[in-house]
Amino acid sequence: MNSATATVSTLIHEIDRYLSGFDLAGARDVRKGIALWGEGPHQDITPRRLPPCDLLPEALAAVSDRPLARAIEAALPYLHWITYDAYPRADIGEAFANGHAFTSLIGGGTFHPAEDFDLGLFVIAPNTLYRDHHHAAPELYAPLTGPHGWRFLPDTTFHEKPAHEPVWNEPWAPHATLTGSTPFLCIFGWTRDVSIPAKVIFTDEART
Repeated sequence: MNSATATVSTLIHEIDRYLSGFDLAGARDVRKGIALWGEGPHQDITPRRLPPCDLLPEALAAVSDRPLARAIEAALPYLHWITYDAYPRADIGEAFANGHAFTSLIGGGTFHPAEDFDLGLFVIAPNTLYRDHHHAAPELYAPLTGPHGWRFLPDTTFHEKPAHEPVWNEPWAPHATLTGSTPFLCIFGWTRDVSIPAKVIFTDEART
């Protein structure tokens, strides 16, 4: 195991430790995937940085779990960040398309290959609407920053949730996020059906 994989493995262990603090079925499901896939096999990944990664120092400074924040910071030079391109830009909006990035730690084409499982980190710029959408994959969000706005029915009011209050989305359940003044940084986990693309839910709400 080289230093990059060892550093990312340390981060995965910190994520598992963090998720162990939640009495939530979704967190337990994600931890089962970590236990199954998180110890290997290992493969090399080419690092890649995107403009939203410039938000990470501010986001990490706001994370109250300092061991986890330090593990993320240590792994940053080795991570491969991408955007979620399954959405047409006109459907998801330019602000989100340009203002987000994610990196997978366990999953297809990652440090720790896995079948039908994906674990990683997700960052979104402040004051950005991630429009109503849904997908086949059951999904855990474990926000490390906050507060941010959440809703689970299209065209309804957003309600603020603080950092460290996880969100579990059942398959095809609608959800949307309106980020606050601090960059949104969260752990995400998709526990099955990870190859089925997410879809935007079109609403009558004015787009921003």
